[in-house]
Amino acid sequence: MASANAGIQSIERAFSVLLAIATEPAGITDVARRVSLPVSTVARLLSTLEHLQAVIRQDDGVSYRIGPMVSSLAAGNDTTLIGRARPFLAELVEHVGETAGLSVLDGDEVLYLDHVSSENVIQIQDWTGKRAPVHVVSSGLVLLAHEKPRRIAALLGGRLDSFTEHTMVSKEKLTMRLTEVRDAGFAWTIEEFQIGLSSVAAPVFNRAGEAIAAIHCHGPSYRFPTATDRDDIVASVTAAARRLSATKLD
Repeated sequence: MASANAGIQSIERAFSVLLAIATEPAGITDVARRVSLPVSTVARLLSTLEHLQAVIRQDDGVSYRIGPMVSSLAAGNDTTLIGRARPFLAELVEHVGETAGLSVLDGDEVLYLDHVSSENVIQIQDWTGKRAPVHVVSSGLVLLAHEKPRRIAALLGGRLDSFTEHTMVSKEKLTMRLTEVRDAGFAWTIEEFQIGLSSVAAPVFNRAGEAIAAIHCHGPSYRFPTATDRDDIVASVTAAARRLSATKLD
């Protein structure tokens, strides 16, 4: 009986830790304070949860947030955009062998909603919840390409920061590029936001034919894309976006 009670207590503590970081990522000490448990206990729980991919560490290597296992469970029967997109992202990762993600326009930036990692030894950081300027990432370009001319002019009319030597900041060139992207149905960005990072994206449409999101795939520039797999990657990304659009999103 004592063993059963101990097991229940461990589960309760694990859930309390998950709830503590569900709203805001935190380090071990902060989590311990939130759940009123010893730091050593929280450290042990987080280690186990990390092994199960229920939590993952952020870029700082210290703070924790909800991981892909929990996100996947939450999205399993979801009818929202993220829930519907998750299976297509997972299939895309399987086909291409690189990280895939889902994003939307939010103001004058791209907001990354979800992320499925590949099993490559060299990983790309998780961009979920992060933002990027619309003119330097593939998702931003495909979404902007399907906006109304007035909206495009407004977004390109402000300051366009340059992040690398490859960043395109000319409004005239970007306007022409958006026309090409809209006609092609996808966009590549090669080291335009960050040296060493390449990405390709395709738009996702709702019932009304409006581009409401983008599916992208990205990886290290030295291996993504290669001279031989570029067309196959484009085909996989555009197919994933087309299949998600076919679920008749609102």
